[in-house]
Amino acid sequence: MKKLTKKEKAFCVGFINTGDISEAQAYSGVNDGGALLCREEIRDELERLARVYNESVSYTASAGLKKLAMGDISDAVRLLYEDNPDSDTLRSMDFFMISEIRRKENAVEIKFFDRIKALSQLCENTSNVNEGSIYDAIMASVEKRGENNDG
Repeated sequence: MKKLTKKEKAFCVGFINTGDISEAQAYSGVNDGGALLCREEIRDELERLARVYNESVSYTASAGLKKLAMGDISDAVRLLYEDNPDSDTLRSMDFFMISEIRRKENAVEIKFFDRIKALSQLCENTSNVNEGSIYDAIMASVEKRGENNDG
């Protein structure tokens, strides 16, 4: 099997990130993206990258759900008792698990994301891992585009 050039690898990364041949060509500097997608070694690299990307997205989503479900709310509580906090103080606070903040006259209303829903979604995501879905969607798009260009 032929080893991929730097431009071909860049094309694969660009294609995985965008799902668009033209954007991947612009990103990588190759001119024949459609032809590249027909090569077995390119498809293998796309499949490998799709698995890596999917694992990364799955990990990020799981980490976010875990933080929503079990994150520390002390900064939000601190905000309730702060009188006119400055921008540096606000930037240092973690408001990840807050869905809404309202200030009314002399009161602050804070709504949090539902921790039970986050835990439930986290459990569901870990039991329904589908590693090939991103690659399959991209390849289906490529096939559809090829059909449209032929006819």
